[in-house]
Amino acid sequence: MKNETRALGFAPLIMPFAFSFYAFLAGVPGFNMQEGVLTFIGLFCSIALVGLPVVYIYEFFIGFRFYQLLSKKKRVNIVTLTLGGVLIADFPMFLIWPLTGGAGAVSFAVTLQLFSFVGFMIGLNFWVLLNFERLRDYVHALRH
Repeated sequence: MKNETRALGFAPLIMPFAFSFYAFLAGVPGFNMQEGVLTFIGLFCSIALVGLPVVYIYEFFIGFRFYQLLSKKKRVNIVTLTLGGVLIADFPMFLIWPLTGGAGAVSFAVTLQLFSFVGFMIGLNFWVLLNFERLRDYVHALRH
């Protein structure tokens, strides 16, 4: 249970970094550094302040239930956790997008890729934190 608690507590913290990284690569206005580094830092902080509570709520109420289902079926692996992260991250995007009427500076495809990447990174981070001791022992055995 210690690994699960650590994974649940720390996995979502990658969200602002994953979001900003992909938004920078996709050329999302403000994140593409054309407006300056202070704008980027401000957007990063805004994403962290606004997004982290949402990510934690989704993780505890949806992601943890999904993890419990996978654990019960003995299907916890890197593929199921990353795919589950993608699906859970895309769910709010599908709720928000119709409210915008499709208008905005960023296309639906970029938004879908952005949310999917963030979900993938949270799922991957969850898997790494869940298997941290095993991965550490494996790397240590490779070095000796």
